Amino acid sequence: MDFTVIKRFFVANILTVFYSITVTIVSLLIYLKNLIFNSGKQSVLSPPASLSDPKYGVHKYVKANNVKLHYVESGDQSKPLMLFLHGFPEFWYSWRNQIVEFNKKYWCVAVDMRGYGDSEKPEGLDAYKLDILVEDVRDFMRKLGRNKCILVGHDWGGIVATKFRDTHPEALDALILLASISTEAWSREIWGNLKQNKKSWYIFFYRMPMLAELTESLTNMRIFDIVFNHGDKKLDEDTMKCYRYVFPTPASLTPPISYYRANFKLTFPNKYVDNNVPMLVANAELDVALAPTLLDRMKEEYKYIETMLVKNSHHFYQEEEPAKANKIIRDFLAKNNL
Repeated sequence: MDFTVIKRFFVANILTVFYSITVTIVSLLIYLKNLIFNSGKQSVLSPPASLSDPKYGVHKYVKANNVKLHYVESGDQSKPLMLFLHGFPEFWYSWRNQIVEFNKKYWCVAVDMRGYGDSEKPEGLDAYKLDILVEDVRDFMRKLGRNKCILVGHDWGGIVATKFRDTHPEALDALILLASISTEAWSREIWGNLKQNKKSWYIFFYRMPMLAELTESLTNMRIFDIVFNHGDKKLDEDTMKCYRYVFPTPASLTPPISYYRANFKLTFPNKYVDNNVPMLVANAELDVALAPTLLDRMKEEYKYIETMLVKNSHHFYQEEEPAKANKIIRDFLAKNNL
């Protein structure tokens, strides 16, 4: 083990402890405030009607890579497959505006990734290793009867999609990332850029077993009010109810957080991918999680890549500004005759 790895090991653990203490203190203060003023959010016990709205498609299940996956499909199955992979803390519904936009030209499928929504939730961190998540996608495509797709990913969905491009380029017509990155670029930037390191505070915090779940218990699942609140671009109350219904308890966040816990790394290989799969990375200028410099990292890793900094947008812009996200996707596909 070289000195760099040793240094990162100590820094990572120091940051994990620091952020754990900080978030716990803040959570206790929020808990006391809610207790005094009775201001906590109410649980959503019944499924909001939007989750079963037929305009978004038909709900189905399939077993892929030994895990039962839930998905929503819409459009003509004889047309090219456009497969959507959501991020954290989302589920298939985060792609609803893209489904209704593209289901006339493509067969649109939005899946609940393992550990999320109505998909199966395996126990243990090993079940959420990146290589396993990639094989979920590959086997899921096989079960759909398809050898190729246009893959669209956001956040963790994009991380999985990028690794899928590295390992299964023959299965892709194109790859589109919205506010996402490769795990190698992310790791390099965390350790090489102080700004990105600060933006990634939650990654260090999530390393502490069960503490994130405890703090969410104290704050009455405040996570959605934090991550989806960007001033005039925040999500409407009906959408927020959908998220609170799908993630009703702190325990429902354990499988999604396992993505972080299972894939945190102190080292990363040099990487240069020259397969010719068309690739777009469109990250948000105001993203609280991803620094704009990550786009430069991606261009160092991939030969065939187009990058874009989406002005005045936030991390979840595919939900907050669907028309903008849809235009980005549409223009890229048209440019590549897809």
